[in-house]
Amino acid sequence: MRTILILFTALLILSIPVSGQENKQNSKNKEQQKTRNHGQKEEEEDPNPFPLRKVEFGLNFGAYFANKYSANFYNGTPGNVNNVNYVMNTTTWYQNISLALGSIDTIFVDEEDGYPLDMHYKVAFSGGLFLRYNFNRKNSLFLQANYAQLRADDIVIISVDPNPYVSTLPVLYQAPIMGKEGRVMIDLGYQRSFPLKSRINLFIQGGVTMCYTQMIKSVFVVEGVEYNMVNIYGNQMYVPNTSQQTNTIYQNAFGFGGYLGVGAGIPLTNMFGLEPGFFTQYYPTNLEGYPDFKPSFGLYLRILMYFGPADDE
Repeated sequence: MRTILILFTALLILSIPVSGQENKQNSKNKEQQKTRNHGQKEEEEDPNPFPLRKVEFGLNFGAYFANKYSANFYNGTPGNVNNVNYVMNTTTWYQNISLALGSIDTIFVDEEDGYPLDMHYKVAFSGGLFLRYNFNRKNSLFLQANYAQLRADDIVIISVDPNPYVSTLPVLYQAPIMGKEGRVMIDLGYQRSFPLKSRINLFIQGGVTMCYTQMIKSVFVVEGVEYNMVNIYGNQMYVPNTSQQTNTIYQNAFGFGGYLGVGAGIPLTNMFGLEPGFFTQYYPTNLEGYPDFKPSFGLYLRILMYFGPADDE
């Protein structure tokens, strides 16, 4: 009996360190599991699953809503550099228009009622290039250049003294009048981003704008014939059927102003993404006679490609 008691006591003493070691091991395993679970939770809550790229390049596609103010540059009024009177005062063109409209006396455009004074640009397609440098996920610099070709249409009312066998009252003829111009708009600015848990990245942009405007066409049309209101003959009178020298007329202008935009970045992969957005630009076109600052607007969809080293911040 005494021998059995001694052996039992010895086994009990030997089992104590083994039990302590097992408890220590279990505690270590639980701590490691807790750490893994915490890491997985942080990874699941990370709103930016893709690595940050320092440099991003994009292609812009959108619609441009130009302010109507400078569209009146193409309305043909005597105060504009390109005007209907220039055509009417050219003998050959005046005779052609008079014959086409069946006049036996005079044709003219009334200065008060004959000209469109509220011309508008049509909504234009715009496209361009975009470059952004990211300091971090919230602060960036961007540079972009976009091009849009604008068109403005309306009518000029020509008063015609008709053949008395046709009518004893003047006939009012509606002649389409049209202008075309191209604009290159360059924006340089700062972007502040607001990453969301849904992976969408909201942002606001602000900066400076430079607009280069080029007059392409300024005409009015009578019975399908276009009459150019731009004086390409200088001090010469137009003479038909001759090799008359013409001048290249540049009616271009630069305007500087401001840019403000908002949008949302939607990453698709770690190399590509989409950014829909809206912006406004405030600048003067500075076409002759139209110097005022006016706001224009645009909508776009940007296709982004990411370059540069990844920054897993």
